[in-house]
Amino acid sequence: MPQLPAVLVVDDEAPLCSSLAILLKAEGYRPDIAHSGQEALVQLRRSAYAAVLVDISLPDMSGNHLAAHIAKEYPDTAIIILTGVATIDNAVESLRLGVYDFFRKPCPPGSLLRTIARSIQHKQLQRDLRNNEKQFRQLAQATWEGLIIYDQDKVLLVNDQLCNMFGYQENELLGKYIFDVLLNRDTIRLMDVPGESDPAGPFEARGIRKNGTTFPVEFRIRHIDFQGRQVQMAAIRDVTDSEIATQQKIALMEKLADAKRMESLGLMACSVAHDLNNTIAGIIAYPELLLMDLGDAFQYREELLMICDAGKRAAAVVNDLLTVARGATCKKEIRNINDMIASYMISIEFKEFCQRFPDVRTITHLDGKLHHINCSDIHLTKSIINLVNNAAEAIQGKGRITISTKNISFTSTHHGYEIIEPGDYVMIAVEDDGPGISPQDISQIFSPFYSKKVMGRSGTGLGLVVVWNTMRDHGGCIDVVSSDKGSLFSLYFPIAQPHVSRPAQPAQMLRPHHGNGETILVVDDQKSQCEIASRLLVRLGYHPLTAQSGDEAIACIRNTPVDLVLLDMIMDTGTGINGCETYERILRYAPGQKAIITSGYYDTEDIERAMKLGISQFIKKPYSLHELAQAIKMAMSSKPPSPPSALPSTKKAPVRKKSLP
Repeated sequence: MPQLPAVLVVDDEAPLCSSLAILLKAEGYRPDIAHSGQEALVQLRRSAYAAVLVDISLPDMSGNHLAAHIAKEYPDTAIIILTGVATIDNAVESLRLGVYDFFRKPCPPGSLLRTIARSIQHKQLQRDLRNNEKQFRQLAQATWEGLIIYDQDKVLLVNDQLCNMFGYQENELLGKYIFDVLLNRDTIRLMDVPGESDPAGPFEARGIRKNGTTFPVEFRIRHIDFQGRQVQMAAIRDVTDSEIATQQKIALMEKLADAKRMESLGLMACSVAHDLNNTIAGIIAYPELLLMDLGDAFQYREELLMICDAGKRAAAVVNDLLTVARGATCKKEIRNINDMIASYMISIEFKEFCQRFPDVRTITHLDGKLHHINCSDIHLTKSIINLVNNAAEAIQGKGRITISTKNISFTSTHHGYEIIEPGDYVMIAVEDDGPGISPQDISQIFSPFYSKKVMGRSGTGLGLVVVWNTMRDHGGCIDVVSSDKGSLFSLYFPIAQPHVSRPAQPAQMLRPHHGNGETILVVDDQKSQCEIASRLLVRLGYHPLTAQSGDEAIACIRNTPVDLVLLDMIMDTGTGINGCETYERILRYAPGQKAIITSGYYDTEDIERAMKLGISQFIKKPYSLHELAQAIKMAMSSKPPSPPSALPSTKKAPVRKKSLP
């Protein structure tokens, strides 16, 4: 005779215990009663119980505390909590401890008996699962997502997950050959998994959906007994998401590697730019001084002009390096792109371009009502030159390049090479009729570490990178369309705000503006730069003083008033202070002191900080005699900077050091 399931009732209310005992006995259970937690623990040690009914409020301990002990020490015993005052917190805590159910007294007898039966059945199922754990593990090891049972490659059985994965109904697969409909046999490869050498997998392959599309899968194979015979069972998993994640990870790693290389290149570029521009300054300035003293008939006048031009070209190369490496910014002004294109079309650069590509015809289509933009003339002109040169090299023979401008208004997001947000833009487009750009190359054309240029024949390969970084600096966007009929590069610039007026452009000076003996303090940590600037200032009719550090400049200002300060932005701060902080301290002793910033490299933060201090003129090294004269004239005629409302902070701002770490 089978033994009846034992149920322990733990409650300090004797009448309730008696009633429950009668109810349980009538249902075929063998009930026992305990009136306290300690008594229940004694009973549990003596006998095995299929279920325990526990009052949550016992005289010697909490029902939840007893339930936790039972769940830990007697995992095959089902636990049901009874309580007179049910709260959400008590219920949640009980269920968290592994209690099967939670009843509020008085509880309906029928509902309680059904719950007891289900809880005992639940525990029995858990025991059965544990008893079959070895078999369950073997099955779980194979069951990733889709299951297919087959014999001699013919499908015998599939599950719903596999049908959903491949887009079939079960009856469409039964009897079919697995390699005819589901897997491409030629793509199957044994995966190299560390620590595994199982010939049954895992494998990788291309799955074939019902609609003909393919996708990456991984699968394992096991031999099992099925309907009295040995067959194969494959567990197949769709790894599309994993493949995409791997591709994204590779792309991110490549971007990270590029970013690290760009960071190193940026550090090098800043150091090289500052030092090289200081060197180039003499190559540009001294020939200018010589030409002023020598007549037009001087035998080597043309050679001096070539030296000066070579210096300017070298400075342009350094500027390109800075633009590529650090996105160096220049002062922006309200300009019309049409004027810049017109200037380019009559420039020396365009004449040299026509000589280099005599079979390429360049035409323009310029919008006569084009809006103005806020831009850097130097960087934008360089971008136009780079796009035109790039187009001519792509044509490789006879062809045509079209430069056009147009006002564009996007009312919705434009999805092209880049995402362009709605707004009003000025577009400049450069189009060629060359062979176009291959799909493999078009995604990489703006990378600084990708180029198809031939060294020594077609430039540095940084032309499009300069264009890309220029657009980033101007808040613009790029669109590229290419086919076998040619390529179209479109640059979109935000239009200048309506309330911003276009500044009057200074007339071209035939002779530089001369001073009347005004005193100008030159502050530069390089002795050679102080010497060059002093000679130029003397030639322009000014009285120069020099200082080779910020501290020396402040001491000079305290003792000798000056009309203007020509101040290097980046100075060696190993023993002193940088340009902006020098000017901050100068304003303490000489409120309203006018100044000009000059440097081979400065970024947006430098410019904004200097503007806040009251500096309005910037000269980029290396500068010419005319550029220096014009900047001094404009600085002298400008309003003095307003005195600060409070003394500037003496905390040193972070600066770029001139040497590599």
